[in-house]
Amino acid sequence: MNKEDLNGVIKCFYNERTGKTYKTLILAKRSSNFPKVYRCWLKDGKILDKEGVFLYGDFIRTIKSADEEIYNRLIK
Repeated sequence: MNKEDLNGVIKCFYNERTGKTYKTLILAKRSSNFPKVYRCWLKDGKILDKEGVFLYGDFIRTIKSADEEIYNRLIK
């Protein structure tokens, strides 16, 4: 992938417990008990990549660092 392919990418949060995407982290966290929330990048309704940010009640990384990790994996 290159930088031009990232046009139209939507950054959101994915709760693995519910199988749904959410616009904000707070909505994703509140949607289930013991949430497993990932930062994900969507394009055309498909998940391009995801990185964990909140698992079992604790933050494991910042949103910014998750975005950087996803970006580095997608742009090679």
